[in-house]
Amino acid sequence: GTAAAVLGGMFWGKVYANASHKKMVIAVMFAGAAVMALAGLSTKVFIIYAMIYSVMYFFQGPVHGLCDSLVMESDNSFAVVRAAGALGYALAVYFAGHYAETHGLGIIFYIYSAAFFIAIFIVMGLKEPKHYSSPEKKIKASELFKNKKYVRLLLCAFFLMGTNVGNSTYFGYLFREGGGSLGGIGLAFLLMAGSEAPFMFLIPVINKKVSSEKLLLFAIGVCTFRFAFYATGPSWQLMLGTFFLQGMSNGIILVELVRYFSKVVEPRLASMAVSTFYAVGNNLSTIVCTFIGGIMLDAFSARGVYCFFAV
Repeated sequence: GTAAAVLGGMFWGKVYANASHKKMVIAVMFAGAAVMALAGLSTKVFIIYAMIYSVMYFFQGPVHGLCDSLVMESDNSFAVVRAAGALGYALAVYFAGHYAETHGLGIIFYIYSAAFFIAIFIVMGLKEPKHYSSPEKKIKASELFKNKKYVRLLLCAFFLMGTNVGNSTYFGYLFREGGGSLGGIGLAFLLMAGSEAPFMFLIPVINKKVSSEKLLLFAIGVCTFRFAFYATGPSWQLMLGTFFLQGMSNGIILVELVRYFSKVVEPRLASMAVSTFYAVGNNLSTIVCTFIGGIMLDAFSARGVYCFFAV
């Protein structure tokens, strides 16, 4: 799925950047993800399901970055919208997880599809962003790599983002090693993901006194400290008690890094810049961190994974 998102990010990023009806592009991606999720329920053959899942992710994976671009191009409420997303994620994981325990895992695909179909109607009601492309001058990703600042930021994102996504995979192992229960993992994720929203809401206020660059550097420092702390093998009580560290790091990074990517390029390349960041700096990084993390888990337990993440 993540590999499909890398290819999808480059493909849909170019389509979106050159489209005159950008909202329609996002609506098509929403519909594609929703339909493929339901299609996945039609088979119990793993290879067929993996193919359907990959196509689903081809639509779903890049849509986050393009929605970010749509919001940033339309108004200045990006931090607030991001906070709503963090809150929605925390609630969805908690309530959909409990609902699936009662009604079976298949129900999550219906919830997923329903959410995307509702989102289609919402996105079509938004303001259409400015169109920069023309038939004579199409926007291409290759233009981004001539910008040295953008390339350095993309490299920074590659080292940073995969670890944060990998944390969602390996935190459960660390929590169990620290003596925690399966139910406790659900509570921990609810608290950690939920803590992102308050920090996102605070960003516009903090930005009045602290620049985006300094705020982003602070968040990366907190993220590094958090993973180094996890590498010491703390108890589940300590992990639960320090849930706010995710908000202090991810809550800031997920807003400021995306905005920074759109700032270091000219406006007509902004959507392509964000889409390429998600494809390379996020999805490709996730593949690397999840794969190496699995090797580290086998060799050195979950503490080894977080030592790797901190480094």
